[in-house]
Amino acid sequence: MDDDELDLMNTSACNIFSCLMDLAACKVEIDEQFAPNARSFKRQVLHDYEDWLSLAKDKAFRAGIPLRAELLRLVYDSGDELGSAAETESLGFDSSRLHPDIYMNELLIGMRTIHQVLPAIMKKLEIYDEFQLDTSELRIR
Repeated sequence: MDDDELDLMNTSACNIFSCLMDLAACKVEIDEQFAPNARSFKRQVLHDYEDWLSLAKDKAFRAGIPLRAELLRLVYDSGDELGSAAETESLGFDSSRLHPDIYMNELLIGMRTIHQVLPAIMKKLEIYDEFQLDTSELRIR
């Protein structure tokens, strides 16, 4: 939240931490007789968190900051699923796993590197001008 690159404190996403108890309350099954407004409360809190977390993800993406997990799991997963995932993470079982966004970023960086290096190699080998790309080999069969 305090990262200068993200600057989330000056957005609506600044509510992410201060409203975590509200989000936790949404994960608890409750009798509507006991709390008649629980359904509308849950709908509003989950909608707010979707907006706030999407904003945080977008800012992290634009700043090139990788996220180790899909933040929207906080909204969509049940309390049991979140508890299990938190326990797995705390024990270090998922330390080598990458979120697909992080993996995709690694692929993009690798491709950009290849696009810069390959022409230089081809020029050094003096095959740059005569090389013709056969696009039929690029298609999945």
